[in-house]
This record gives sequence, structure tokens and C-alpha cells, in this order.
Amino acid sequence: MKKKLLALVLCCVLCAGLVAPAYGAVEELADLRVDRVAAYSQEDGVYTVVEEGLYGFYRTDGTQLLAPAYSAAGDFHNGMAAVSFSGERLDGGNGEILRGGRFGYMDVNGALVVPMEYSRAFPYCEDRAFAIDAESGALTLLDRSGQIVASFPQAEIPEEGVVRFSEGLAVFPVRLEQEVEGQEEPVTVSAYLAVGPDGQEVCTLTDSFVDYMGGYHDGRIAVAAQGEWTEDGAARRFAAAPQTWGYRDTQGELAVECRYADARPFSGGLAVVVVETEAGGMAYGLISPEGETVTPANYEDAVSFANGMGAVSRNGRWAYVDRGGQTLTGFLYDEAVEFREGIALVRAEGEIRALDEQGRVLFSLEAREALPFSGGTAVVRRADGLCGVCDVEGNLLVPFTYEDAFHWDGYLWLKRGNLWRVYVTEDVIAARREAPENESAVVGVFSDVASDAWYAQAVTWATDHDIVTGTGGGQFSPDKLCTTGEIVTFLWRAVGRPEAEVENPFTDVTPNHYYYQAALWAYEKGMVDGEVFGAAEMCTRGMAVTYLWKLAGRPAADAAFFADVTPEATYAQAVAWAVDAGVTSGSGEGGFSPDAVCSRGQIVTFLHRYLTGAR
Repeated sequence: MKKKLLALVLCCVLCAGLVAPAYGAVEELADLRVDRVAAYSQEDGVYTVVEEGLYGFYRTDGTQLLAPAYSAAGDFHNGMAAVSFSGERLDGGNGEILRGGRFGYMDVNGALVVPMEYSRAFPYCEDRAFAIDAESGALTLLDRSGQIVASFPQAEIPEEGVVRFSEGLAVFPVRLEQEVEGQEEPVTVSAYLAVGPDGQEVCTLTDSFVDYMGGYHDGRIAVAAQGEWTEDGAARRFAAAPQTWGYRDTQGELAVECRYADARPFSGGLAVVVVETEAGGMAYGLISPEGETVTPANYEDAVSFANGMGAVSRNGRWAYVDRGGQTLTGFLYDEAVEFREGIALVRAEGEIRALDEQGRVLFSLEAREALPFSGGTAVVRRADGLCGVCDVEGNLLVPFTYEDAFHWDGYLWLKRGNLWRVYVTEDVIAARREAPENESAVVGVFSDVASDAWYAQAVTWATDHDIVTGTGGGQFSPDKLCTTGEIVTFLWRAVGRPEAEVENPFTDVTPNHYYYQAALWAYEKGMVDGEVFGAAEMCTRGMAVTYLWKLAGRPAADAAFFADVTPEATYAQAVAWAVDAGVTSGSGEGGFSPDAVCSRGQIVTFLHRYLTGAR
């Protein structure tokens, strides 16, 4: 037995030396076991993540800020995020809605700065946040230390409402008592209160509706002078009277006449307005903060962007316009998206096209959608849902093999299987330079696992599903021999890391051992027995298929004919089943090698074939 083991080790060493290293392989910075990325705050460099229904936070480089432990959490804004152990989060067009339970606020260092005393929490903006006190129900203004700056018991915030500062002002709906001539009792009326960062009233707006969630931009806020509120179940909806939308300035004075059918917030010095045509239809255009027409209302829809570039739609297609209203492109695109780093990634005719600010096409990719450029890199998603990463020249840095991906602030997040992996973007770009011409970088693989190795697919699957990790230095060590503790742990991870419900029967296993839960689970399933687990014992091929066979329920199978497997062997039925199930076909030359110690490459291949049906 010792001679066989020594021969096998020597063979593994020799084989390892013959494996061609993968060109430009990139080692991951971190791997994360989270189910979903809910949002990213570019301002603070923090991801909001969800794991098993609980929210937590990770920094861009993959380090954990706050472990997923909260039933609800807002995204980071202005260095703060709302969290709750009992509330809920709803995502909608106005951003995250946080309600129920008790909310407080965390800072970017993970410290609970504001105690959990609020039934609703709104985002921090301009060093201030609004929250609704759980006891009094009053809208409360907080500073960054959690001190109460002001309280507004007269505020009435709808369930879907969000209150925040913009350009030094916050606006919210209130109920006010108003004296009416000829009546003894005051009348309660609806209005909108504009306040500064100290909580002092700046002005009261008495329009029928004020776009308080859109807020002030370019010194203007959209208002509707007249209209009616209707009840739709628990929701209230406002319908403006015809041609009554306009804009007020920061003092509450009318700055743009109320003559539009609709008015959207300003952005980059432009605002989209809607006018009613003679035929009774709606037409869209762009105006300046002074109410001057920049782009005539001749379009089906329009969008204004923060960089001053606008977009207009006609016959269901989009074109871009400049600040002067001149079209830069034809009506060629399925949708208009924001320019980032001087490039807009638009969709047209089943592909993604990169446009510069002069409307020129820089490159095209066969893809369904793309995230904006960040640091010269963009994530692109194909029609089949798989993601890749390209640079500003359209070169594919990372192939389309990932289920999800994000790139912000110099770090690349890639998801495949059960894991998110984090890489330094510069490392990926450097690997792309080392790759052969027209090849993408080798990301998420190991330098000692050649792409054509018989275990390569199994290694990718096992690492993607958090069954086994690399051994460090960008290596997997496929020929490294496995112990019983390792193989039982791999099996346990492969079936979802279940928690055993038995007392520890082993004299050589304690909760401090990495294989503790795996050993108890294997005992509970009848895969191992006795009082000694023997984690350090080398695991043979015969033992490995026996574990799998027992896990499968000990199914019967016709005998497999191997010269080195006798019918009386304890593993004979397991070997027969493994062959019948396609888990293995033997070790070659009519043998199975049941006494050979199982390698990492072999065990992940066994698992891959058994659990996925791959052959």
C-alpha cells in the first residue's frame, strides 16, 4: 500500500509539472457568499447585499462592512444608511421605501449613529435626514450625529412618499389650520412646506400639488396649480387640471408660468415639459430654468441628463440633442441612456452601440443591455442573460460566462453559481494585455488548471458553487491528495451545508474543527459510523464512491467488471452504481484503482457528474 501511495504521489507531481499555466490568470481579491446585490452607492463605495432575506453591506473591494443581519436596510447616501431588525424595505420608482419596525442609521464605519427609534426612515442628503418618530408620529429632521434639529407634527407623508434635501431645501406635504372669514373655527387645508437645513420655514406652497419627491434642481421645483385628489384603495392619486403645471423658485415665487400638461424636474439646466396639441395629443420638449423653449415640443417623449445632453423620441425611436436643441444623431435607438465618461451605451437592432458626445459610434457588441462606463470599463449582458466586461474600445476583457456583474471604482464583481468574486480592475486589464490577440482575460480560473484538463469543468463548477476553494496563489492543486475530513466536507457543502440534528458521537471531533458539521451530517446520513471519525485518514477512490453511493440511498446496480474490484469488496456495489450512474468509468486499462488515494481533481469530478448529470 505504501508503494502504491508513493507511486501515485510521484505521478501527481510529474503530471502537475506538465500542466500548461493559464495565460493572464487573475487571482480574486475576495469571494462573497451573498444571494443578491440590491444596490451600489458610488458616493460612498458601498454595496447593499441580501443573503437569505437579510440585508448587509460590503465595500467595493469585497471587505464586509456589516454582515447581513437586518430585515430591512436603505442604501448608503451621504455616508449613512438606515437599518432595522424588524422593518421592511420596498423598492419602487422613488427609491427604497423603509417602514414598519424600528429604524436607525449606520455610518460608513459600521457604527450605529442614530438609535432605532423611527417607524420610517428617509435617506440622508446634504448632511440631513428626515425620519418619522415611532412614538409621536411626527416628521423629524436629524443631523449626522442623530440630534433632532426640528420636528414637524403637521407633516403628512404618504406611504409611498420620500422626503429629502436638494439644493439646500426640503419640501413635504402638511396639513395647516387656516382662518376663514365668516367662520368661527379654522379650516384645515393641505399645503407644502419648504424648510432649510436648520428646520426653519422658507416658504409655504399652496399649489394643488408640488413635486416634493423630485425636489429642487437648478433653483426650480415643479408644481401643479390646480387638480384633484382621488382615492384608489389605500393609495391617493393626483390628477392635474389641463395646462396647470409650472415651476416655482426657492422663495416660492412662480418662475415658469403654469401652462404645461406636465412638468418634470430640471437636470443639467434642462427640464422636460409636455404640451397638449391641437389634435388632443401630447408633445414633449425641453425648456430652460427661465422658461425659454430649448427644444420645441414636437416629440413623443423626452429625457434630460445631468451633463446637459438631452434625448427625444419619435415613432418609438430615440435621438440625442445638445443644449441648443440640435439633434446629434438620427432616431436610431430603442432607448436613451445616460452618458458616463463621455460614452452612452445604447441599444439598437439587437446590439449595444457605444456613442461619443458627437453621436459617433465607437463600437458595437451583440448584447441586450449594458451598465454605464466606470473607469473605462463597462458590464454588458447578452440576450441569454450572461454578462461580460468590455473596455472603451469594445475589447472583451472578461468573457460572457457570468450570471451577474458590476464594476465601480476600480473593482469588478462577478457572480457565477453561489459566489460573487471580486477582482482589481487593473489586474483584469493587465491580464487582457497578456492574452493572445482577440482573447479575453482568464478570470475566475486557476493557473494550474488548463482549460482542456479533464477536471477543468468540474473545478469551475465546484468553486462557483462554494464546494471547494483554491489553495492560494491562484492555484487549485488538482493533484493534491484528499483526506476523509476534506471529502466529507466537500460532500456536505455540495448538498447545501445542512445542519445535523444529532449529538456528536465522535471522540476525535470538536466544534473547532472545520469539518465538525460535515462529520455530524455524515453520521446522521449513515455515511460513517463508530466513535472515531478519522479526519486525517487519506480517502481512497473506493471510499469516495461509497460515500456518494450511501448519499444516493444505496441503490442497486449490475456488477461492474474491473480486475481490481472483487464481488466481495465492501465497495463493490458502490463502484457498480458509480459506473451505472456515469460518475466514473474507472482508472483505465480495465481497473478502477479502489485503493488509490482520491485527488482534489477526482473528487470534484465525481461530485460534478453525480449532482449535475454531466458526463
